[in-house]
Amino acid sequence: MKIIQFALLFILVSFCSLLNSITWHIKQDGTGNFTTIQEGIDASADSDTVLVYPSTYYENLDMSEKNIILASLEMTTGNEQHIANTIIDGQQQGSCIILHDITIGVTIRGLTIQNGFGTFLAAYDGGGIQAQCVENGYIINCHFHGNVASQGGAIFAVLADLTFSGLRISENSASYGGAAFIFSDNTISFDPDNLCNIYNNNAGKSADLFVMDTGLIHVVVDTFSVFNPDRYFTEYLEGSTYTFDIQNNWMELEPNDLYVAPDGNDDNSGLTPQEPLRNISWAVRKIEADSLNPRTVHVAAGTYSWIENQQIYPIGCKEYVSIIGEDMGNTILINDFIDRTFNSYNNTGEIVIKNFNLKNNFIYYSGSIINIKFSNCVKISNIIMDDNTNMKFIFMNYNVGADYDNITISNNSTDFDPGIILETVTGVIKNCKIFNNTTPSHVQSALYLFTDEDLLIENCIFSNNISTHSVGNTIRTGSHYNTEPDIIFKNCLITGNQSNSDSVIDMFGDGDNQFINCTIVDNTSDMNTIKAYGDITLKNTIMHNNTDYEVYMVDETPYGFFYELNVDYCNINNGEAGIYNQNNASTINWGEGNIDEDPLFLLSGDDPYQLTLGSPCVDTGTPDTTGLYLPPWDLLHNYRVWDGNGDGIAIIDMGCYEFGSESYVDITNDLLPVTDYQLINFPNPFNPETKIV
Repeated sequence: MKIIQFALLFILVSFCSLLNSITWHIKQDGTGNFTTIQEGIDASADSDTVLVYPSTYYENLDMSEKNIILASLEMTTGNEQHIANTIIDGQQQGSCIILHDITIGVTIRGLTIQNGFGTFLAAYDGGGIQAQCVENGYIINCHFHGNVASQGGAIFAVLADLTFSGLRISENSASYGGAAFIFSDNTISFDPDNLCNIYNNNAGKSADLFVMDTGLIHVVVDTFSVFNPDRYFTEYLEGSTYTFDIQNNWMELEPNDLYVAPDGNDDNSGLTPQEPLRNISWAVRKIEADSLNPRTVHVAAGTYSWIENQQIYPIGCKEYVSIIGEDMGNTILINDFIDRTFNSYNNTGEIVIKNFNLKNNFIYYSGSIINIKFSNCVKISNIIMDDNTNMKFIFMNYNVGADYDNITISNNSTDFDPGIILETVTGVIKNCKIFNNTTPSHVQSALYLFTDEDLLIENCIFSNNISTHSVGNTIRTGSHYNTEPDIIFKNCLITGNQSNSDSVIDMFGDGDNQFINCTIVDNTSDMNTIKAYGDITLKNTIMHNNTDYEVYMVDETPYGFFYELNVDYCNINNGEAGIYNQNNASTINWGEGNIDEDPLFLLSGDDPYQLTLGSPCVDTGTPDTTGLYLPPWDLLHNYRVWDGNGDGIAIIDMGCYEFGSESYVDITNDLLPVTDYQLINFPNPFNPETKIV
């Protein structure tokens, strides 16, 4: 009986509220109550209606705590033409409409919602509508197009109860969820009678719908991008999933390689260089590939930007698809559209990105140029990222199987890491150059690496990077608790870096941090070159003209951690005195072949840290390279083991350069060097089981 009484009371209160409701007329000619929509919203009370007359309204509307109806004349007349004629244009200044803290109910009806850019919540969320903590929300007969956001190009919803009815959502773009990003305890309903159309949206992941921590969503639509959407079009995570009732598909996937050119046309087939597409992101979305049929998007040389040829970003990576530019020097991607250029998320199949010059020119603060997360096999090579600002990161990696080769990251200035971030990454980073980057934050100016599996960094240069913060560094490595990865630097040059903290390089973790044939010189910090909270191995490495101490072994025995430093065949400034062993807590194994002498660098030309005739580092590395698994070449791609002092015996040099060596010729080249000296019978650097006869 009490329940019935309460229900009757609720109906009575609601009816009285409706009797007292007001309709506010919005007309730009001045004949209504107001000329702007926001004025009507501000004046409204619960159950009021803000009725918008045909025109284009350049506004970013805040409807927070407003339990009202916002509608065009479509609601009162039934004339659908009013949808196209009543436009809210966000001017790329923020979300077109913000709905926060709606406790009774809200309706948005009969409007075109366009040109919005997400308002910052967790990121730039909801280009068209950003909904948070909304009860009984109805979005009816609205058209969304041309909206951009980090998450949810058209719609972003968190903790919201929303019904979608008669919507057309197309040509929106986001890093995640081109049409909509639905996150955390939402109730989303699709009207089964007044069907929606969701198609031709773009995203770095989930071109149309991204659902997370929301449970089951039954998607009922007239038209969707494809009949059987996979996770490229509709991502679902953390207990979320979909069922689909799709009557029509908007596009067919193309099971062939595709071609793109700056002067192409997205109406072309893209099947030949003579009939190219224009948008790289459209080509990736259109292409069909799988493990048995990998495909390639071929990108012709030229400049790709929104200003020059309406280039839409981000480019969402697709499994088993290679995106390959014509040449890294002249295939230039200028992202003036959104906060990421390439995005890969939750991909298990191989992804290839190759031969591009990447630049950020977005007006808003950007996340990163390349953003790779939860992707098992990513191959990136021949990439330039130079002279970028107004960004958080440059190259972000999280939970990635990486094969990265010949990447140049230079002259960037970011709030956080301007180099490479490698979080929970395994694989190989080789032939990369990271130089002249700066950051004011408590982070790393060149490399941040935190992993639980082995990682090799080979033939790389880290030079002239600057961290101005009091706890910033050039390089930091670490590992997760209870893991023991080997983090190995081979043939690397680390020089000219500046840190305002007490170290240039910080190393943490239970694995072994190794520097093999590295040259670490002319770096500055307040005290140390390497500060070690873990085991360190130095072999065939030169450390000179850096800081007060080349290595600082931190005492963490009070916490139960005991560390070890192994040094063999190295040239260390001040010798063993160049090692600071705090409280003598760590084990220092000062092995064979170590020296403290002027390395006698060349100190001129493009590679000033090459050795010269008479250098004490020539032919004084370890004569037994078993287990080092060195590459066959040095940092200049010359033979790694060479008879530099002319005594007829080839022994590896200290440092990253091999003195007097010739250019390496691989086994596919017919030209082989002729030598008249005898190789000593030690295992060579290519394979510990290979024998020289």
